Amino acid sequence: MSDPAAPATATSAKDVPSALMRQTLLDRELVKPVDRPVIRLLPWLNVVAIGGTAIMDRGRDAVLPLVEELRDALPEHRMLILTGAGVRARHILGVGLDLGLPPGVLGGLAATEAEQYAHLLAALLAADGVSYLPHGTVAHQLAAHLSASRAVVANGYPPYGVHEFPPAVGKIPPHRADAGAFLLADAYGVAQLIYVKDVDGVFTGEIGDPAGFRRRIGVGELRGMGVAALPVDALVLELMTHAKHVKQVQIVNGLTPGNVSKALAGDHVGTIIHAD
Repeated sequence: MSDPAAPATATSAKDVPSALMRQTLLDRELVKPVDRPVIRLLPWLNVVAIGGTAIMDRGRDAVLPLVEELRDALPEHRMLILTGAGVRARHILGVGLDLGLPPGVLGGLAATEAEQYAHLLAALLAADGVSYLPHGTVAHQLAAHLSASRAVVANGYPPYGVHEFPPAVGKIPPHRADAGAFLLADAYGVAQLIYVKDVDGVFTGEIGDPAGFRRRIGVGELRGMGVAALPVDALVLELMTHAKHVKQVQIVNGLTPGNVSKALAGDHVGTIIHAD
């Protein structure tokens, strides 16, 4: 190395003596793919993603029965309960688009409603030791909180903030609560991911028509059909093709009593979307 006291020039050496001086990240032997299984961090955890528009916007008639169902499930299941944004987020996005705000800011604004709904659910379950956790705590201390409580509630929106990637079309961020729930579930290697919506699952025709209901469908087939009323964000299908752990998700109707409890127990009550 050059003398630290010497004035810096264009040719001055700036390397620090280290075992990494051989440009480790460019070493072909060190960066070649490693065939090793990815460890499941929380294989006993159930992620329950509750739709903002589908469930929370409906108020007490939809929310309170679901809260009781979740409360009854606490002794048997440990859960990460995530909430999405509702119709007010659409108004926020509409105003934000009119003002020309970038996708990252729009995502952060819409996430505030999902966070409000998470606080509401946590308050309703507070007597059972359930509390709201912010994104940073979910990322770094989730296991500790689940050791003290059977469940926690969090905002399902991924915290991309101003670094949100611009979507291919328009400005609305593609990473919303459904995608955030999937990313968390796959990162932790959970037991299952359940999306709680206001429909029974995927319908290939008119919603509610039993003839078009699909109990089980693959990502490739679903993409090829181009279902207009897909109950989850389309980005979830793309994420599933690259997932390490979560190879299927189940969509259940949270307005039907008992559906969430049955899904937590491993029963097939809605539509299972699986990776090809």
